[in-house]
Amino acid sequence: MRIYRSGAMATAAIALMAVVPAASGQENPFLPWRPPEIVNDFGGTGLIQTPIARAAEDGQAYAGFTYVWPYSRYFITVQGLPWLEATLRYTSVANRFYGPIDFSGTQSYKDRGIDVKVRLVKGDANWPNIAVGLRDIAGTGLFGSEYVVADQSFGDFDISLGLGWGNMGTQGHFRNPLSLFSKKFDRRTDSYTPGGGALSTDFFRGRDVALFGGVSWRTPLEGLTLKVEYDPNDYQHEPLENNLAQDIPVNIGIDYKPWDWLQVGAALERGNRAMLRFATTTNFHKAKGPGKLDPPPPPLMPTGPQGGQATTATPLPDSMSPAAAAPVAGDEASVRTGLGRQAAMDGISLQHFARIDGEIRITVAGTPMRDGASVAYDLARRAVELAPDFQGRVHVTRVEYNLPWMEASFDAGALREGMPLAAAPEAEMVPAVQGAAPDEEVRQELASQLRTQGFFLFAADYTQPRVTLFLVNGRYRQVPKAIGRAARTAAAVLPPEYQQIRVIFVDNGMEMLSATLYRSDLERALSPHGGSIEEAWMRTEIDRPDMRMEEASHPEEMSFPSFAWNLRPALRQTLGRPEAFVLYQAWVRLNGSVVVTPGLNVAGGLGINVSNNFNRMRIPSDSQLPHVRSDIKNYLQEGTTAMTYLQADYTQRLATDTYGRVYGGYLEEMFGGVGSEVLYKPFGREWAIGIDVAWAKQRDYDQWFKFRDYDVVTGHITGYYHYEPMGVDARVKVGRYLAGDKGATFELSRTFDSGITVGAFATFTDVSAEQFGEGRFDKGIYFIFPLDNLYVKSTRGSLGWLWRPLTRDGGQTLNNRRPLIGQVSTADGTALRRNWNLLLD
Repeated sequence: MRIYRSGAMATAAIALMAVVPAASGQENPFLPWRPPEIVNDFGGTGLIQTPIARAAEDGQAYAGFTYVWPYSRYFITVQGLPWLEATLRYTSVANRFYGPIDFSGTQSYKDRGIDVKVRLVKGDANWPNIAVGLRDIAGTGLFGSEYVVADQSFGDFDISLGLGWGNMGTQGHFRNPLSLFSKKFDRRTDSYTPGGGALSTDFFRGRDVALFGGVSWRTPLEGLTLKVEYDPNDYQHEPLENNLAQDIPVNIGIDYKPWDWLQVGAALERGNRAMLRFATTTNFHKAKGPGKLDPPPPPLMPTGPQGGQATTATPLPDSMSPAAAAPVAGDEASVRTGLGRQAAMDGISLQHFARIDGEIRITVAGTPMRDGASVAYDLARRAVELAPDFQGRVHVTRVEYNLPWMEASFDAGALREGMPLAAAPEAEMVPAVQGAAPDEEVRQELASQLRTQGFFLFAADYTQPRVTLFLVNGRYRQVPKAIGRAARTAAAVLPPEYQQIRVIFVDNGMEMLSATLYRSDLERALSPHGGSIEEAWMRTEIDRPDMRMEEASHPEEMSFPSFAWNLRPALRQTLGRPEAFVLYQAWVRLNGSVVVTPGLNVAGGLGINVSNNFNRMRIPSDSQLPHVRSDIKNYLQEGTTAMTYLQADYTQRLATDTYGRVYGGYLEEMFGGVGSEVLYKPFGREWAIGIDVAWAKQRDYDQWFKFRDYDVVTGHITGYYHYEPMGVDARVKVGRYLAGDKGATFELSRTFDSGITVGAFATFTDVSAEQFGEGRFDKGIYFIFPLDNLYVKSTRGSLGWLWRPLTRDGGQTLNNRRPLIGQVSTADGTALRRNWNLLLD
């Protein structure tokens, strides 16, 4: 769903706030201080109107409103980074009209604002929290102000003290201290910018500054907090010449949190006005959604090394390890005991030992907890240590389920010389003879069970002791959960000879990710007294696939073309226009796709109108640039029922870590054309680089099959960087945009543990602010909510919501469907560790 805006007035906003974790530390018994609790930081106001330095826990999010005449403020707040707090806020001014009554009626004035607060110091028992903040930047600047604030906790009391500039400095207690460094800080220009969009350079300017501060008390009644503050605003310099009476500069209020998800507040402000506040709250790290009603995986029956009950070897203490033990005599009993201990350290058991003529023969059973060749090498080396007089060859055979899996032969002399396994010329690894593939009935049962779990099996390769499955994951958003479901299904259906299960995920005909697990690890992790998911992680091999579907021993019979479709309700709206506060369309979206062959698909969408009031839109585009987006009024009014897109895509891996895509058709509501994209993404690395080029032609307003006269060649080079510890993604895009302008787009987003993503972007091109028009440059904020957090069944789908203050023509790109970075990064392996605990869900 998109929000569009065109015209000469400001549009709606929602609140985006990034809050910071509360300070933590050990209590000081000599001071009445304790680590501060999470506080109610509504829309950037920690007390009633003034900010505090402390913030809520990481990932906290709010949505709500405050009302004190004549201002109604609506906000949604979301934490972006641990040290950053940002607020996107929408304000309605009750006693001012939006525009002329014959055009806007009695609609009240609307204003949007963006605030940011950066924590400079995280407080402890000896030092307060300190933060600096900017209000109403990149907006109209009506309420523009800056501040520095510090706060500290003493028992159940929190005390804050700060200094404000601009709208927060109108009490004028002091002259601006920064004027000591430069007289330019005495001058603050009128920051009001009709339409907004300018990045102010008047930060911390103005002759007068004011003190502010407050005290909050957490009462014995759980959830109830009392607050009192000194307000730095005298309300005699309000925007829109809307000066207000203030009896006293002291505000008194209460906050109450009856449940974790609800916060309410009330206050007396200015000595003469009541304030009400309401907010719902959640945490984007913890918002996991409802429990799932997915089909359970088939039961996995534990099996041991010879087909019996599984056993888990306990590692020997250091004092009993072979490395720590003194050399023993070369008699058979002593050597057997030492080799048994060595085998136990790798989770396997010694089955047979014999010293015959010039050979030592060792047989072990089970699945080792590390590389089998290294295990055999260490056993052979331990054997010659325990038998110092032996001069022949050491043969090691590992069996599982009565089948020989590996044989290794070493020369005792080379081992004594300390030659490593990789350099030992006499070492000969002989893979065991493999058995036949499972019969057809078992293979069909495997494909059926995988379909039940949400997978489509393209092909399977049965090479004992490993089975390789080429799968399409059609259900699970978290890749570790998909790996676990597929591996458990295979382990439950296939005979125990298959101890290694390799899952290769296929997307758009490309093999994207290979994950190899040991059956014994799954058995141990599922056993109440066995191993753990962490042990499984340590032995799981995650890599790019080294095998293609065409090389599999048993390809599945596939029928192409295949079809899929869905029918869903949808809503699109534009907020805060002069004609009406809310303009909307309720419609039904019919989407369908055809997979012609792996890698080649055709998809289309049809929007069917149910109800709309777009006929009330009257302001035409006044853009000086080619009207690539600003004719949105025409598209919304003439395309109420329309073909939203009809596009063909072909995707292919071009080389190692390099992917390509070509596409063409009706690409989006406003443009059709053809294009191509190439992406280089080294596996397991956190960076990538891509290039895309397209020829685009403007579609007719009714959004069916006709085109308008305008066409353009557009393209960009994009650099991507992913910082996994925090789930942060940064992108820089440089190139040519739809209006022919050239420049760069900067984008930053964060994906929380729940999968919810919050991001912001800004585009600067060679178009001047005057040419660009209202808004001055393109920018926006977006939210992506996984449907998995809303549905009772697992799904990979998501719901996106983009807030763009204005729809102008500068800095506009094609709405690209299925970009390569989205297909590659989700199966790249860099983010698997974060969700590995879902392996057995």
